[in-house]
Amino acid sequence: MLLRIITLLTISLTCLLGGCIKKKKSETTSATPVKILYHLREAEEKSVDPMKQFDEVSHQLVGNLYDTLLRYHYLKRPYELEPNLLTQMPVKQADGRTFLFTLKKGVLFHDNACFPGGKGRELKSDDVIYSLKRFADANVNRLTYTLIQGLIVGMDEFRAASSKDGKAFAYDKNEITGVKKLDDSTFTITFAQESPLNFHPLAFSGLSIMPREAVEKYGDDIDKNPVGSGPFIMKAYSRRGTTILVRNPNYHGTYPTEGMPEDKTAGRLEAAGKKIPFVDEVHLPLIEETQPQLLKFKKGQVAYVAMNRDDFELMVDRKGSEFALKPEYVKEFDLYYANGLLNSFIRIGMRDPILSKKAVRQALALALDSQGYIDLMYNGRGLPPDSLIPVDIRGSARDTGSTWHKADLEAAKKKLAEAGYPEGKGLPVLTIEYRSTNKDQRMRFEYIRNEWAKIGVKVEANFQSFSNFLKKTDEGNFQLADAGWNADYPDAENFYALLYGKNVAPGPNTGNFMNPRYDELYLQSRHMADGPERWKIFAEMDAIIKDEVPFILLVNNTVVGLKQKNVLNFKRHMMSPFPYRYLDLAN
Repeated sequence: MLLRIITLLTISLTCLLGGCIKKKKSETTSATPVKILYHLREAEEKSVDPMKQFDEVSHQLVGNLYDTLLRYHYLKRPYELEPNLLTQMPVKQADGRTFLFTLKKGVLFHDNACFPGGKGRELKSDDVIYSLKRFADANVNRLTYTLIQGLIVGMDEFRAASSKDGKAFAYDKNEITGVKKLDDSTFTITFAQESPLNFHPLAFSGLSIMPREAVEKYGDDIDKNPVGSGPFIMKAYSRRGTTILVRNPNYHGTYPTEGMPEDKTAGRLEAAGKKIPFVDEVHLPLIEETQPQLLKFKKGQVAYVAMNRDDFELMVDRKGSEFALKPEYVKEFDLYYANGLLNSFIRIGMRDPILSKKAVRQALALALDSQGYIDLMYNGRGLPPDSLIPVDIRGSARDTGSTWHKADLEAAKKKLAEAGYPEGKGLPVLTIEYRSTNKDQRMRFEYIRNEWAKIGVKVEANFQSFSNFLKKTDEGNFQLADAGWNADYPDAENFYALLYGKNVAPGPNTGNFMNPRYDELYLQSRHMADGPERWKIFAEMDAIIKDEVPFILLVNNTVVGLKQKNVLNFKRHMMSPFPYRYLDLAN
């Protein structure tokens, strides 16, 4: 998902807690009540064009309008890839690096004016090859190509040619040599080597399958006219207002038939094998502040919601790493929590003349008490990170034994003096970029400002819209930026790639960190199977990050929220946080 900047989003629904909203008879020819899921967006999306988005807010729409070849199973844990547009998982061929892909037959694109007669046609191998080419096209995709770089034979060469030719580049005259069409429903992909990473990009929303006709008809306006094969169709689009999705009546998907033992107990397998989606519409107004989100939840107008700091204190009891609703709320709501596959941190712009000094970066890290930050800003909903890798991903500090800086004001002051700024004298005011203007962001800034003031460092905040924040950070044009990373796929490589030298802005290394030894270790570990040998390399990479401080690690987030009792099939999914296709409403 995704630069995948973390925005904790909530899903809302107005269902009067006892049933679903029913349209007026004049609005429908059916006597069957229309189920409407009222959801919200916390920020404006960057783009609804799959190949031009890399943020959680855009993924919220793209992941429900389009389909990918593979996806992560909704109920199974640990997260497991499964076929989505395919009849089965890709089949390995004799050479060990080539795989046969077989598409489901009868999968239709949404009805749209880009097709003859306005009727959606069947999705075919040509659409997959076109989408792979568009993803690799340097003139289209500036943000996410690093996820697949070096994996598919000939794809990097295709991208280089697109960069050289610019807008004159023609897909019909250039091929990805490792991708071969066999017929309308089968094709092969040859990977550069055997690697545990090969299939993960095929489940990433940026590699959604789209028809050429739509891109040729709408051009740059494809962002406002999405044409996919996903479970929902765009009915109305408004960046600052309400976006409305409607159920795709031709959707090919069904509800999973397998899960974990607790899923059966919780009733999450009662819909096994049934056609999805279950709701008829999803309404998505923009609501940027957490307080009104939770107020709507308490009124029964939100299906599930991430909790803000103040309401967590009022409604939840915490005992160590365990959480429980206070007795007065147990009959009304359900509580959920799980370790997130995300880390929050302050990203440092390495090209800034002040922050290019390592001793300054080290001083800032030593002056910040991350446990205090978690306790005060998150009510203890998280773990102090000892490495960039979330604790539930193999290769985290649990496996490597890595450690991060502990708060030490005297050591921080010494580092600041070493950099030539004793007690902060002569140090200009630093600026932190924030992705929102909401209350929570302002409170977090105040905590950091107060911590750094203890060593004489002055800092100011630039609170802005999410789209402006992305523009600034994607260009690498900042000193400090409040940021984070949510796993695009559950492998440590996805996080270490954030600091790889060839991924500098506009790639995910927007702070423009460069370290030859780190790059060497990254490439050495990238395609290794998980285990002690790989973790030994990770430990050395962690040591470089700790010494160089291109990030200031803040929290390995624990996701805690509330759910209405009449929302069916809900299970918090860190790889697919907007599972509207699976949700249903009790009658």
